[in-house]
Amino acid sequence: MLIKEHFGDPGALTRQFPYMKSTFLWRGDDFILTPEALANPNNRYHGLERLAEEHQRAGSWRLAGEYWLIAAGWRRNMMDASNERHEEALQFALRHVEYNRAMAEWKKKKLGRNAMPYPSQFGLSDD
Repeated sequence: MLIKEHFGDPGALTRQFPYMKSTFLWRGDDFILTPEALANPNNRYHGLERLAEEHQRAGSWRLAGEYWLIAAGWRRNMMDASNERHEEALQFALRHVEYNRAMAEWKKKKLGRNAMPYPSQFGLSDD
């Protein structure tokens, strides 16, 4: 039920991962299919982060925030805590969660442009 609510049909979720796409090189001269390649945890949270960015650009703030939160949870459970880059990426994802929640609330309340949250307020760039 949660997968359907957050991702639609299961195919919508699996299509986000490179190894689930029809264009993935299952048999290539320079590619060896291994369980490690298929189970690469980076494909999970990186795919969700890309999906979150797409929804964010489309103005689906609530849904983007949910994707960012799930990606942050996956990243947190799989990351090496001593790796600074993982810690920074986790912080980045969580800032996006807060930004998207604020945008969803702003949209829901139909507040004026002056009340609109900006990415810089959450430690994100305005790009």
